[in-house]
Amino acid sequence: MKKINELKAQLREKRDRLGELSQVRELTDEQKAEMTQLKREVANIKDEMDDAIREMQIAQLQQPAQPKSKNAELREFLRAAKKGSAFSIPMNRESMSYGPQSGGYQGTEGYVQGIEVKELIDTERKDADILAAAGVPMTTGVVGNKIQWAFAGGVEAVFANELAHTTERTISLDKQSPVQNRLTLRVRFSNQMLENSNFDLQGYIVKHVSDAIRDKINWAAASTTKATETLYGGFAQDTESGTYGQEGYVPGKQAGTYSTFSKETAAEMIAKIAKRNLKLNNCLFVMGAEDYWTMKVTPMDQGSGIMLIGNDGKLLGVPVFVDNAINRSTQKGALSGHNIGLGNFAYMPTMQHGNIRLSIDGGSAVAADTDEVIVTINADFSMTVLKDGADAFVLYAKS
Repeated sequence: MKKINELKAQLREKRDRLGELSQVRELTDEQKAEMTQLKREVANIKDEMDDAIREMQIAQLQQPAQPKSKNAELREFLRAAKKGSAFSIPMNRESMSYGPQSGGYQGTEGYVQGIEVKELIDTERKDADILAAAGVPMTTGVVGNKIQWAFAGGVEAVFANELAHTTERTISLDKQSPVQNRLTLRVRFSNQMLENSNFDLQGYIVKHVSDAIRDKINWAAASTTKATETLYGGFAQDTESGTYGQEGYVPGKQAGTYSTFSKETAAEMIAKIAKRNLKLNNCLFVMGAEDYWTMKVTPMDQGSGIMLIGNDGKLLGVPVFVDNAINRSTQKGALSGHNIGLGNFAYMPTMQHGNIRLSIDGGSAVAADTDEVIVTINADFSMTVLKDGADAFVLYAKS
């Protein structure tokens, strides 16, 4: 193409000069000779350009066909889906594949490849993700009844006298199984958008699905509400009962109250975890936005100029995660109270189980009534607070 453009520029230059000479009524012998030479050069440039175009076409034929963009394929698939009734297909754990067929999820003709599960469920992204902030990844694609638990407690070597008993904590995993719950969400596309725009469909799906999953996981992990048949985290657990270390002790969240939150209150909460021989790794303070910004301008000590929550977003060296869910009884309910939690989220393994199911509805009465294509995604998740580590979560309420 560069060669062809150079030849076109030369051709324009020669033709302009020929045009100038043609305007002269009486040519001198020198001008006649120049015009003859210019015509010869124009013919040569045309031949050279034809050769360059032919070489380019041959080179293109030898190149493998360029695949359609993933977004274009997804658009075609959704357009085709609206012609029939709703159908559902699973997405495998490695990549999210679309198609009405029942098998062959790796590039079989009729499938759209391109959205990986890790794009939908990624605890390493920079968005406000409670698991990412705690440094705890979510396990995806868990299959079978036997769960290979991620070890949460860490390992510590200790010195001890000969024959002395050690008192390190051990976490019992063999008697506890995760409880799976179905999470469902919908993404809707108007047919006008499918037909008349270059809208980024794939990006739209990834953005809204991943945001919805993240928001639901954040809500479950931060909420103090223990809802039936749904996910809930350590702050929604029952409070501990009995005396720690004594017979009959039942682990649970450690509860407390405060009147004015101070560095002493924060230290007291941290100490509740530390004195149980629980690690402070993967710990987060969780609080609502109002309390967070109040502590950002509340000094540790009068006149010190050092705030409770510093510029690094930490309180006494522990990261702070802001989520109003800790002050709501439902995900979108009204704010109430000033709860502040501290938890080691390594003791709350969160998993996505098996395949993710994708349904396309473009032909039902519901879809036709609103003139849209409805994409529904169903997935199974579990959020399990380890029984022996339930007291790794501390919740203080403002009295």
